[in-house]
Amino acid sequence: MATTACPNILMIMADQLSALATSPYGNPYVLTPHLQELADRGVVFQNSYCNFPLCVPSRASMVSGRLCVNIESYDNGCELLATTPTFMHHLRLAGYHTVLSGKMHFIGPDQLHGFEKRLTTDIFPANYNLYRPWEVQGNPPRPVRPTMAEHLKHAGPVAWSDQLEYDEEVHYRALEQLRAYSRRQGASADQPWFFCVSYTHPHDPPFITAEYWDRYENVEIPPPETPPPGHVPHESDTWVITYCGVDAVGLTAEEIQRARRGYFAMTSYFDDKVGALVGELGRLGLLDNTIVIVTSDHGDMVGEHGMWFKRSAREWSARVPLIVSSPGRYPSGRRIRENVSLVDLYPSLLSMAGVEIPLELPLELDGHDFTPLLRGELVDWPNEVFVENYGAGTIKPVRALVKDRYKYVEVYDLPPQLYDLDRDPGEWHNLADDPRYAEVAAALRARTLDGWDGAALEEKIIESQRVRQFVKRALDVGHNHPWDFQPLFDATKVYSRRHRANGPDAVKTVVAGFEQPREK
Repeated sequence: MATTACPNILMIMADQLSALATSPYGNPYVLTPHLQELADRGVVFQNSYCNFPLCVPSRASMVSGRLCVNIESYDNGCELLATTPTFMHHLRLAGYHTVLSGKMHFIGPDQLHGFEKRLTTDIFPANYNLYRPWEVQGNPPRPVRPTMAEHLKHAGPVAWSDQLEYDEEVHYRALEQLRAYSRRQGASADQPWFFCVSYTHPHDPPFITAEYWDRYENVEIPPPETPPPGHVPHESDTWVITYCGVDAVGLTAEEIQRARRGYFAMTSYFDDKVGALVGELGRLGLLDNTIVIVTSDHGDMVGEHGMWFKRSAREWSARVPLIVSSPGRYPSGRRIRENVSLVDLYPSLLSMAGVEIPLELPLELDGHDFTPLLRGELVDWPNEVFVENYGAGTIKPVRALVKDRYKYVEVYDLPPQLYDLDRDPGEWHNLADDPRYAEVAAALRARTLDGWDGAALEEKIIESQRVRQFVKRALDVGHNHPWDFQPLFDATKVYSRRHRANGPDAVKTVVAGFEQPREK
């Protein structure tokens, strides 16, 4: 059983937040003072990536520490098997109280995957509905209903929205849980906790309250970077553009500016939530023994390269913030240049908690423990990350490798791409056919294709989509039994009745300023 020496861990997640849309990552136009403050007190991984630029696969990969190709998570309609170990299973077995408030976008009957407790339901359904089979998408792929891009034309302030309703509940329950932790007594007071608070902002559509929209009234919001003369988009970029319907809606320069403003304003909303959670930790006296981690499942193109939303291996879509703050454990104000990704969280979180993987567990993780980097130690770091994409908006398997300063992108059956991210951070100049980079391209291609067969994978993905479509059709007949998580509350153990509760949420009862004795 863990002891008080084990740190608490608060992991705060955004949905669709690009690292490049925050001030700690050099963006001077987005107002994120709380993220900046956390970065100043913590460690910033400058080159952190998701492993799949789409919600369900990215999160499944993150919690399992394995690339999506190895857990067969191909799109937003893929189930993570209940037998797949997650880092929550390890932490829970080691004595941690594992809790989730908010989104994790698990598909299928298991809506916990090692979490002992969920405080809210998810914002999206847990069924097989949120994907489109490759065989019906067309080439180029196009949506079958009003396009996501149509929302971009109407970006602006709103009084309220489903996303705001969800995140306000997530935040309320999160604060409630932190306060419960601060008031525990007895044996439960010493139990460490892993608490994930996961918001849906700044996910599209770009609608936010006037409070946040107005923050950008006199703030410069630059347009997307202008392509160099003669630039021809890669075919896989065109797929993302057509699938989201961007080419069909014809955005004006003013609409692009408003859509970017909406995204930045939603990012400021998330930033305020981060500040409130960290501030509450401090107010409750929990901050000194809590490691705070901020990240996102993937980014957003926000108009760069003519693309919006995610589904691309390009930097705005694949780069995510990763900030770790625990000044008593790790140096403050450090910036780490090594390439890391979300699969590295699995072994790293276990290392932070002092938890070892059981020897009898046949587990091959794709991630690596980055805690030595946090401590400033010199280690033999592989300095590479893989970004996969098999979801809607692509119609061929995609695998990208970021190694050192280069990014190599293999789209099965299409020309390869190679970018020097140091010299060309905008990814405009494809060096794959440049003779001067032939040796680099060959080495990166060999590493990218090591154990990865695009042709065989294409067949396997299409087969998976056919099977899931069949099961979906069957489940839609007759009475439906949703898999969505149902949060239940026991009213006999709240407010002045809390003293009857046992376990990690048991607290003292205070009435009129006087602590009441526990009922015997």
